[in-house]
Amino acid sequence: MFTNILRRRGPAVLAAGAAAAAVLARAVPAGGSTGARQTSPEQAGYTANHAQFKEIDGNIYLRDPRPYAGMVARYGHNIQLWSADRVVSLNLHRQHLRRVLHSLGHHLQRTTHQVIASDPNAEHRGYRVEEWSPGVGGTWHWDNPNYWTSLSISYSPATGHLKMTVEPGPDLQGEIRWSYNLPRQSFTKARIGTNFGTSPWDTAYTYAPPAKPVKSAVYTGIRLTSYSGHKDDLSSWWMHHKLLALADRNLVAFPDNLAGGGASFHTWFAPKSAQSSS
Repeated sequence: MFTNILRRRGPAVLAAGAAAAAVLARAVPAGGSTGARQTSPEQAGYTANHAQFKEIDGNIYLRDPRPYAGMVARYGHNIQLWSADRVVSLNLHRQHLRRVLHSLGHHLQRTTHQVIASDPNAEHRGYRVEEWSPGVGGTWHWDNPNYWTSLSISYSPATGHLKMTVEPGPDLQGEIRWSYNLPRQSFTKARIGTNFGTSPWDTAYTYAPPAKPVKSAVYTGIRLTSYSGHKDDLSSWWMHHKLLALADRNLVAFPDNLAGGGASFHTWFAPKSAQSSS
C-alpha cells in the first residue's frame, strides 16, 4: 500500500518542492551509490546500509519549532544505528510553544519494539571545564535560529561499549553523554533525519499538511565510520537511500538531494497535494 502511494504521490511531492530544493541542494555526488527510496512511519532523512557502521555523527541547525506546532505535535531530530535485533537511537526534540531542547537516548529491541534502556548512565555538564554530573540535566533554551548542535553515536565492535553524545555549538552551553555495554552487534544500517514520533515505529500522531512544502530541518557535517575504520559522508561506497516519513497512508516529510559533497541535506514537510485521497 505504501509503495502504491509513493508511486502516485511521490512525484507530486518532489515536483512541488523542486523550486525550493533546486536552490538549496545539489545533485547526489557521482561517487555515491543511491538505492531506492525507503519509508518510515515517523522519520524523514537518509538511511545508509550495505556496510557495518560503528559511528554516526551529524550537526543539526536548531530552527524555531513554533511555526510547525499546527502541523505536528512532536518535532525533533534523530540519529540511529540498527542491527538485526537492536536499535540505538539518540533524539533531540523540542516543545513547540517554547524554544526548549530535550534529549533522550534509547536502546530498543528491534523485533518487539521494547525499550531495553532509556538514558543509560547519562551524565551532563554545563560547561566543558565542569565536572560531569549524573542524569541528562535540565533543558536548553536558545534565541537564535542559527544555533546548532552535534549528535553522535559511537560503538566499539571489540568491546561492545556504546557511547552517545549531544554537544551544542559555540553559542550554546551544556553537554550530555550516555554509555552502555551491549552484546556484540553488527550494525548494518545508519539513519539521520527529522522525526515526529516517540520511537522508530510510532504511527500514533496526526499531521496537518501545509499548502506548499515547508522546510523542516537542516543537517550538515554528516559522517559515518565503518567497522574497518573508513570514515566518510553519506555518498561513500556504502549505499544511501532517501527516507520518507509516511504515516497513516499520508506523506508527512521528505528529504531533498544530498549537498555539501554528500554531508548535508534538508527535510521538508509535505504539502496537501501529496496526501492520499482515500
